[in-house]
Amino acid sequence: FHFIAQILGQLLYFIYNTIAFHNYGLSLVLFTIIVKLALLPLTLKQLKSTQKMQEIQPELQKIQQRYKNDKEKLNQEMMKLYQEKGVSPFGGCLPLLIQLPILFALFYVIRRPLTYMFGWSKEVLGNAIIKIMSVNPDFFPASRFPFLNDFAGVQGDPVAVATLFEKNPYFEVNIIDAFNKIPSLIQEGTEMINLTFLKIFNLGIVPTYNLKEISANPGLYIPALVLVLLTVATTFLSTKMSMAKTAQSNNNQQVAQTNKTMMYFGPAMTLLISFQAPLGLSLYWLLSNLVQMAQQFFIDKYTVKKKEG
Repeated sequence: FHFIAQILGQLLYFIYNTIAFHNYGLSLVLFTIIVKLALLPLTLKQLKSTQKMQEIQPELQKIQQRYKNDKEKLNQEMMKLYQEKGVSPFGGCLPLLIQLPILFALFYVIRRPLTYMFGWSKEVLGNAIIKIMSVNPDFFPASRFPFLNDFAGVQGDPVAVATLFEKNPYFEVNIIDAFNKIPSLIQEGTEMINLTFLKIFNLGIVPTYNLKEISANPGLYIPALVLVLLTVATTFLSTKMSMAKTAQSNNNQQVAQTNKTMMYFGPAMTLLISFQAPLGLSLYWLLSNLVQMAQQFFIDKYTVKKKEG
């Protein structure tokens, strides 16, 4: 996802540098809205495909019942029906197939904003680390950077230093934190990003459920947990909304069971990934869910009901 991350990083930086007024959190908000609007035509296509699939469910069930003992004939008749009705059984998957690479590439961008947004080279990153280590090495705690013993051997080579610190995939967040707390580190003309959003959320940290870490810094980690839980909840609600209409018009037990599985699988995956990625990804995911739910509500109320009327 490196190539996609480069594109998304430049887009995010453009938003950050223009309409977001150098506010990182607002950049993610606007980025999410732009991405969802760009995917809206595909979302509408997905909904139309889902509606068509619902319309032919009675015929599909008849074919499944008639050829339940002949899988080859069953597949032939189902494909024939799809062709006659102009339906693709995979039509509803396209938006998801596009959104997943965006999500994973954005994980790279949020984890390493200095590389993907600001275009810092390894040499620039290495020099920044050397400067920080000379002022206050505590910005790279040994608990998270166990390879610090090797630093002395490479500190004369900035590229080697950056390569060494890449063993911790979140080292750029530590650089940003150091530069924000020690402004004297910033060279004239160099811009530094602020990862704090709404004065509450540090979008660079990785959320944790470790009670010792939470109790040591509740102001940092409790808001992060709240945001993660909101992201998981909206993932569940968004999935439920998208599957509600299918459930109403489909009595197929297998489809119902699949929908039920997906309804809980999505939030479970969201929870798992949220504790392995910087909080900025959770913010994107939360906003994406909210926009998706708003789109679904609008389409159901003004498009589907109008058609039914």
